[in-house]
Parts: sequence; structure tokens; C-alpha cells
Amino acid sequence: MVKVIAVDKLATQMAKHTQPLLRKEVFGDDHARLETLLQNLPGMAYRCLNLKHWPMDFVSDGCYELCGYHRHEIEGQQVLWGDFTHPDMIDEVDRIVRAAAESGQPFEVEYRIIARNGQEKWVWERGRAVDRRSDGVVILEGLITDITDRKLTEAALVRAEAYAQAIVESALDAVISVDDQGGIESFNQAATTMFGYSSDEVRGLHCRSLVATSFYREFDRYFQRNRGTGKHARSIDLNACDKHDNQFPIVLSMREMVDVEEKKYVILIRDLTEQRRAEKEVREQRDMLAHVERLNTLGEMAAGIAHEINQPLTAISMYAQSGLRFLRREQPELQRLEDALDKLSQQAHRAGAVIERMQEMTRPHQSHQQAVDAGLLLHEIRDLGEVEAQIRNYIIVLRLDDDLPAVDCDPIQIQQVILNLLRNGMESMRANRCKPGSKIVLQAKATATEVRIAIIDGGVGVSRKLETQLYQPFATTKESGMGLGLSISRSIVAAHGGQIEFSNNKGGGATFSFGLRRVQ
Repeated sequence: MVKVIAVDKLATQMAKHTQPLLRKEVFGDDHARLETLLQNLPGMAYRCLNLKHWPMDFVSDGCYELCGYHRHEIEGQQVLWGDFTHPDMIDEVDRIVRAAAESGQPFEVEYRIIARNGQEKWVWERGRAVDRRSDGVVILEGLITDITDRKLTEAALVRAEAYAQAIVESALDAVISVDDQGGIESFNQAATTMFGYSSDEVRGLHCRSLVATSFYREFDRYFQRNRGTGKHARSIDLNACDKHDNQFPIVLSMREMVDVEEKKYVILIRDLTEQRRAEKEVREQRDMLAHVERLNTLGEMAAGIAHEINQPLTAISMYAQSGLRFLRREQPELQRLEDALDKLSQQAHRAGAVIERMQEMTRPHQSHQQAVDAGLLLHEIRDLGEVEAQIRNYIIVLRLDDDLPAVDCDPIQIQQVILNLLRNGMESMRANRCKPGSKIVLQAKATATEVRIAIIDGGVGVSRKLETQLYQPFATTKESGMGLGLSISRSIVAAHGGQIEFSNNKGGGATFSFGLRRVQ
């Protein structure tokens, strides 16, 4: 474009100062200087009559590079300029030139020509009427230059812009461009669908207006923090508000545009409504499966639970009968009766604690993470696991760091995970024919960021074949069971931001471990 403007000025000056020279009214050094000037022009200077196809009686040497015809061919009018002006455009060019000639104004026009070799070129022409013959025919002088490269570049830019616009308009996310102050400049179709506004309605509004009012301050901090950084800002979760004041969850990110004179930004917004709904459904399904697995676990532990409850019930019956005997004597032994009632109460609490733990496991449960004392949680899990350990004649050994910190977890679900790993470990020890009194270890170690929990057994370990299907639903090596335990346990731990890991021990058996985040 700069080149065209420069040529335009040059053409104007030429028309003003070189008209006598072009008419060959001046000779000698001035004519030589003019020839040198014309040879260095980016294009072709000409003088012609404003007749059909513009017969020319003077052209500069640039004509050959421009159209492929020699100077003598054009000046001898063996070929006319209109002969290779593109037929689709010649009438429009003629109209513009005639109108300018009649008004005495300079003209400027862009059109295509077909060069001698058949190549189509775009040219830019600027000229003006400089004289009129006695028969009334207007004499034109001007400059014609090749602008094919510029036209190709412009076409490429148009295609690139159209392609980019098509991408933006077909994007599923809202794509919004804003100025340095946050004023909205463009709004794609997805943004219109998401917020209910047309582009005209939001143009000029601050992009904050798309955010729920309760999130204004958080959005303003985010926008100001990321202005002018030239970096892709980390995304932020907010609530948006549409045209009808309906709020919905979004994730928003922004980035500064490059290669633009003024600072501008692109804001991407994704509606998280469906994602959150799907996540909720997944949580509900996971909670349901976990509940089914807990019921199944209790069913498998029924004999141990009955044994665990039967002991305090038997003791309660015995202490009750003893109390009646103390009370029925001629001299009631009130002190011994009081002792018997105290022991009866202790056994009732023991039975009640067992039943309460069972009830916690059988209740439908909605996942909820909270700060939990890690040491207390692991002691309670050990007590619950002892029900099965006593039947198998194994011992659960606790190895806990002193002063374990609180962890962020759902205690019921973590209880289910550890109990499942303990039961799997004891099942593996039974398959390995471990002797009575063998130990399975429940270990917890604190790190700077988490509490690492491990279950270490002395069983058969994990074979290479079993590794490939270890977490697959309904895959099990037990005689009974649903094969959902490890699959559900892995999803529960993943929901807590962790991962179940396992390794075979050098001395036999396997270690399963996972981490729970410390409460900061």
C-alpha cells in the first residue's frame, strides 16, 4: 500500500511537470533525464487518446515487463491497451476514465490485464486529461503499475480471515474479543447461544457484565492481573449470567492478541453445566456401587459379625442373671449388683458399637470430604477389620507415625477402601496357607503433603497375569464376591486426588498403598 501511494504521488507530479517533455517539445538534457526517470519507474508511463481501447503514442520502457509487448508495438499501435485489458473489466474501466475526463478530474482504477504470455495480472492506473485535440478528443497521461503481488496478498489475507472467522464461528466455546479496557468488540455464535445476546447488544459493554455479580471482584482481579502480560492466562472457574439472569458455571481464560497496534484480548468461555451434571451422575453411580459393595462385604462378613455380637450378648445375659441372683438373696449384695450392671452396660456398649459400625456401612452415602483425624480413623478401621481377622486367626498390626495429621477425605469411603484391601490381603494369605497368628500390617506415614497409607500382607503376591485385570470390574479370583472391590476402591481414591499403587514384597506377599492430602 505504501508503494502504491508513492507511485500515486509520482504519477501526479509527472502529469504536472513532464507534460511538455512527453509531447517532445523539449529536447537535449531534459529529455535524457526524463528517459532515465521513466526507466526507473515501477511500471509504465503513457500518453494516449481517450478513444476505444486507448491508442497510445507514447509509453515508457516498463511496458515490456508489465504486459510483454515492446514499446514500438504499442506506440506503433500494432496492439492497443484495451486489446489485453480483461474483457470482464474493460467496460467499467472505460466508464471511470470517461467520467473523469469529462469532469477534468484525475482518475484512479484497479483492473486485470492479460499479458502476452497469457498470464493475468492486476494493475493500478492513475491518470488525467492533459489536453484536447481540435476534434475534441481528450489526451490522457498517466502511470500504470503491477499490483498483482499486493492483490494476491490481500486475497490471501481475506481467505485467512474468512478461515479464522469460520473457525471462531464454528467453535463450541464462546470466543469474545475485548479491548484493553475490557470492552467487548466481537461475539461469536457460540457466545450468542450461551448468553442470549446478539453481537450488537453487547458490543462496547464491559466483559464483566457476562459474569454473575457475586464474581465481579474475582473477575476484575483476574483481568487486571493478566492484562499486558503477553501470556496465556491460567483459566479460572466462575459463574456466568445470561441475558435472562440465569446463572451457570463456566471456565474462562484470556490471552493477549499478537501483532496488533492496540492491545486486545481474546476471552474463551466454556459452559460447564453439562460437565458438572455428568460429574454428579458419575459420583452418584460411584456412591451407589460403593454402597452395593459395602452390603456385599457385610454379607461376606456375616459369620464374623454374628460372632462379634454374640460375645457381648452372651456376657450381657450372664451379667443380668448374676444381678438377679444378687438381688434375690435375703441380704441383697448391692455392691456386687452394681458391678454386674456396670459390666453389663460395657458389653451393651460393645455390642452397640459393632451394630453402629455395621449401620454406617449399610447406609446409602453421599460422598463428602472433610477434615478427619488419620490416627483415629485407622484405629476404627482396624477394629472393624478384626471381625474377619479373628475368624481367619490372623492379627492386624498398626504401624502409625506419632502425631499423624488430619487428612481431607470421606471417612466412610476411605474406611471401605482400607477394609477391602485388608480383606484382600487376608484372602491372599489364606491362599498362601499362612499359619495362624500371621500378621497383616496397616501402616501410615506422614509426608510434607500427605499421609501415605499401606497394607502389607504375606500372601501370594500379584501375578503378571492378574496385573492386567486387577482393577477390572467383575474380575475376581475369590470363590465368592462381586469383583467390584478394587475397581470401586480405585475410583474412590482417584476422587480423593490419589492413586492406588502396588508392588510385590521381596519376602513374599504384596503391598497396596495410596495417599490422602494433609489438611493445611
